[in-house]
Amino acid sequence: MTIPRTVLKLAAAGLVAAGALFAGASANAETHWSVGVNLPGVVIGQPAPVYYEPAPVYSRPAPTYYQPPAPVYSTPAPVYYEPGSRWEERRAERWEERRAERREWRRRQWEREQHRRYYEDRD
Repeated sequence: MTIPRTVLKLAAAGLVAAGALFAGASANAETHWSVGVNLPGVVIGQPAPVYYEPAPVYSRPAPTYYQPPAPVYSTPAPVYYEPGSRWEERRAERWEERRAERREWRRRQWEREQHRRYYEDRD
């Protein structure tokens, strides 16, 4: 049995057309499919599911409000002054003490002089 030439040409053209159809579909769509022969008949499988990553979503964060702290009121510490004389009064007291010391020194000097004269006159 010989196969006529026209049938071979048609079969070759069909194979080339089917190869181009299947190759182009799988290259462009990036899908996978298969034809399985199982019992009870021929089953054509569905393409594998394709996952598309969602586009990133950018949003501004919600505004944050911080309540300022409550003001703190305080009174200064009390100041206590030492009772007694002030600086000018202490200076005047010291001046009077020095004057009294000078008067005492002069009185003693006068007594020594008088004592010395007394004994000089006796000789």
